[in-house]
Amino acid sequence: MKCQLKLILDEIGMTQKQLAEKVNVSTPTISSIAKNQSIPRLDLAFRISKAVGRKIEEIWVYEEN
Repeated sequence: MKCQLKLILDEIGMTQKQLAEKVNVSTPTISSIAKNQSIPRLDLAFRISKAVGRKIEEIWVYEEN
């Protein structure tokens, strides 16, 4: 999975801190997700999707090996 969260946050003018506050997690959690170091649980993925106004498939792109 490739995470497009950094790109999307730049496009909509939202910081990782602002997103973290909206979805009720820590800023380091959002940073880890944005850097492709971790994949969020499904409930958090949906909250992120709603907060940035994008479909989950637009944020996390599946890449086959």
